[in-house]
Amino acid sequence: MEMLENSAVYLFVLFGGYALKRLGVFDSGDAKTLSKIIMKITLPAAILKGFAGVDFTVYLVRVALMAVVLNFFLLGSGVLFSRGKQPAERGLCVLNSNTFNCGNFAMPFLSAVVSAESFAAVCMFDMANAVFTFGPNIALAHKVMEGGKGRVTAASVLRRMFREPTWDVYCVLIVTTLLGIPLPGFVLRVADLAGSANAFLGMLCIGILFELHLPKSDFGLIAGILARRYLICGAFAVFAFFILPIPAEMARTTAIVLMAPIANCAAMISVENGCDGTAAAVVNSFSMVISILCMVTMLVLLPVPVR
Repeated sequence: MEMLENSAVYLFVLFGGYALKRLGVFDSGDAKTLSKIIMKITLPAAILKGFAGVDFTVYLVRVALMAVVLNFFLLGSGVLFSRGKQPAERGLCVLNSNTFNCGNFAMPFLSAVVSAESFAAVCMFDMANAVFTFGPNIALAHKVMEGGKGRVTAASVLRRMFREPTWDVYCVLIVTTLLGIPLPGFVLRVADLAGSANAFLGMLCIGILFELHLPKSDFGLIAGILARRYLICGAFAVFAFFILPIPAEMARTTAIVLMAPIANCAAMISVENGCDGTAAAVVNSFSMVISILCMVTMLVLLPVPVR
């Protein structure tokens, strides 16, 4: 019952944000501002709050390695699915195959209902995905599009990653955890204050961004991208829940986060690399709908597996 109530609260805030946008209280510009606050302040604080004090165990490494394998599967499927399509369509398939909206969706959604150890697993999953989002994804998209402008180098990828406060926090936490260095109490209190706002702001921002305008000409392409993604992620969720050798509650959380929607930044990256922005936005919004249904259902009904 508590899980159902928590899910209802999150959905209320999400659809409240959408309703306020329809009433003219908010617009897409407000969502961009909220997104910056979330990604640069409240999300890093929530990660610091949730990850601090958690032991860096082999279980977290296993979750990260599974995320790496999943990314290779999703990228490979994007390349195969897009064979014979136009260059821009091929790029869209690759760039929207394997990103996950952990920061604005999965973390706010799960932070209040899972243990600190399980939340740390979500962080490790997100960290592994971030490497692909800002690196191999773009490089591979340029290759399949045959003629993408500019080159993606290791140095440029690293510069972009370290400009993200979320990534910097991950690196600091991993180093301090491995070295056994405790974080100052003042820092943790500030993180607790700022991180407490992350769930509310994340759901509100998603509600403001939410849109569904399906272009008929791109229906097959969009349906293919989403069907392929959720079939593969669903298979990995089954693997994580029943087979992956990690604690039971962490296995349940990992299975749920595997159904997270495509990252918001995927649409922006798609546009930056010459893909159809309208199709990318529709893929993102439909992914959000599917993920809401999947994650709420799993959160309410999925039991903790027997280990």
